Amino acid sequence: MKKIRIILGSLLFTLATAYLTACQTTAPLGPEAAQTSDQEASATDTLVRYSPQRVDVRGVITQREYNQGQMLLLVEGVTDANTRFSRAVVLVTPLTQIVGLEGRSVSLSELQNGQQVAIQFRGRFRESVTGFSAQATARKMWIEPLGGY
Repeated sequence: MKKIRIILGSLLFTLATAYLTACQTTAPLGPEAAQTSDQEASATDTLVRYSPQRVDVRGVITQREYNQGQMLLLVEGVTDANTRFSRAVVLVTPLTQIVGLEGRSVSLSELQNGQQVAIQFRGRFRESVTGFSAQATARKMWIEPLGGY
């Protein structure tokens, strides 16, 4: 019985180690790492991207409304392989993490019409009846450079 425990313990340890090393992801590029070895990179390629490739909606803020510490955003973009929706009504709460262009935290008051954003939703979304694809609450939001991707 003791040998079985030892064998199962070592097997579990080996599997856990293999899983943890296989699931490593790269951290977002910082300003120092933005310099690439390719000299052919254009100015748009050297921009730092803090948002993940796959998000729920990526687009431009077309309208915003602030009310009692929360902000309602209308975001319009284009659906592609890396986004789920092209248009969304998004509620941004004080719990929402907002990452600015420099990778630092941003407050709700700094969100403006015309900014390019990428948003991941918190929990479920509802289909909208106003012509927008989804209504949801933002979990995390990134401000992106216009036309940078």
